[in-house]
Amino acid sequence: MKKAISILAIVSLITSFSFAQKKSDGLDTVSAKFGNTVSGNQMTKKSQFVFFEGNGTHAGLLCVGHSLTKHAPLKSIGWEFDWGMAATAKEKDYVHVLWNLMKQKYGDMPLCIAKAGYFERNFPQADKILPQHYTPARNFKAKWIVISIVDNVQPKMAKEHSFIKEYEKLVDFVNPDGKAKIIITTAWYPLKALNKDLIEFAKRRNITIVDIGKIYHQEGMKATGLWKHAGVASHPSDKGMKALAEAYFKALSQQK
Repeated sequence: MKKAISILAIVSLITSFSFAQKKSDGLDTVSAKFGNTVSGNQMTKKSQFVFFEGNGTHAGLLCVGHSLTKHAPLKSIGWEFDWGMAATAKEKDYVHVLWNLMKQKYGDMPLCIAKAGYFERNFPQADKILPQHYTPARNFKAKWIVISIVDNVQPKMAKEHSFIKEYEKLVDFVNPDGKAKIIITTAWYPLKALNKDLIEFAKRRNITIVDIGKIYHQEGMKATGLWKHAGVASHPSDKGMKALAEAYFKALSQQK
């Protein structure tokens, strides 16, 4: 009898855990209430977070970001590609549009993409995970850097820990000699508290910040109706990706 009860208890525990996982999937980010129902956990499953494209191994463009920057295929939500989410082609996501604009102005250069969803989900451990997972991005010694993250921070973690304190470590880690032309962005989704922190940080550090929330609110900038999964469709459309790239290019080009 005791053995039967123990087995039932274990089954109940496993079932409850599985249900909790399904229930929280896609609802575990500070931006979930604004339509970002693509779970932040999906961006932390693979061990590789830094990728390179183009000719050369350093001194090019570094883009540090989340699903807007690069998201691996996820069939469960109808996303079968490996580029900036909701763009209809790799060359149409903001990273590659920006890269082409940069090459047209400054000549050929390599591209480094750092998927920072893992950092967003584990930012209190910045001292450990930055050297462990993002050293290739640091060694890239970028001349131009775009950092666009915060949307996938967990609500509870945001309340209990200072995101900006650890975010600053990320900024300094990928720009070790402080010589790169760097811009940061606000959240894509309207996250007032975290956006306020980012704006104050940018002012304190004299770093250019691009308010991409203004693009989010413009008509046609989200991929609404273009993808079945609402979370995917809440990401930038091709038009939105182009607008992001042009805003970043302008901000980087204006720096002396």
